[in-house]
Amino acid sequence: MSRVRHPQFRWLERGEGEPVVLLHGLMGHMDHWDATLDALAPTARLLAPELPLFEPTFHDLSLAAFAGYLRGFLDALEIPRAVVGGNSLGGHIALELALRNPERISGLVLTGSSGLFERSFTHGVPHRPTRAYVRERMEEIFYDAGHVTDTWVENVQRTVTVRSSALRILKVARAARTRNVEALLPTVQAPTLLIWGKDDRITPVDVAARFHALIPRAELVLLPSCGHAPMLEQPEAFNSVLRHWLQECRALRAGVVASGVA
Repeated sequence: MSRVRHPQFRWLERGEGEPVVLLHGLMGHMDHWDATLDALAPTARLLAPELPLFEPTFHDLSLAAFAGYLRGFLDALEIPRAVVGGNSLGGHIALELALRNPERISGLVLTGSSGLFERSFTHGVPHRPTRAYVRERMEEIFYDAGHVTDTWVENVQRTVTVRSSALRILKVARAARTRNVEALLPTVQAPTLLIWGKDDRITPVDVAARFHALIPRAELVLLPSCGHAPMLEQPEAFNSVLRHWLQECRALRAGVVASGVA
């Protein structure tokens, strides 16, 4: 797994071929895509950038600003178009780029995406959340709570108890809640794959069904015994679905590029 640095960006990268950019969620990080990058490296160029959620010099925490950051990432790597996707907030940012700069998107991959409805991790958080409280909230992300490790809980608790980072989390969460994209989804023309956990308690399956109904070229796959982060909880199933979709709709994505339709 190569970790790549740039004056403005940090990302993981594996493989060659069609670029596929994957974005983590609000409390996630680029390493959450490790298994997907490893599995799909033989078939595509996989990139997982670190979003500047806690970068003090990144002041504008709107969805538009994060989409601009993603566009800048593509520019820096001289990638004219890519399959772009993400989990939770990452999916919302991918959608925002598709809406603002459709010419940069050849395909979308959304998993547990916000943008319609999401039970926020930040709602009702006490001023000084205990480790037990943080663990309980994190366990809601998964069907199998065993995926929540002590180290992860400790890291998240540290983040949400530092005032500066806690304020940034609240601002990003508020920006995501207020940026509802329902009315704009019918304008998304890129082929779209929705991979959802059947047991997602953060963005339930009826949210996935609404995305499916509103995005014209969307395909929905539900994974059993799986919560809000399928790439972590069911990596083999997730990667198999994504690999198959990338292969099966390659011609459709190429047609979108050739015709200039996005």
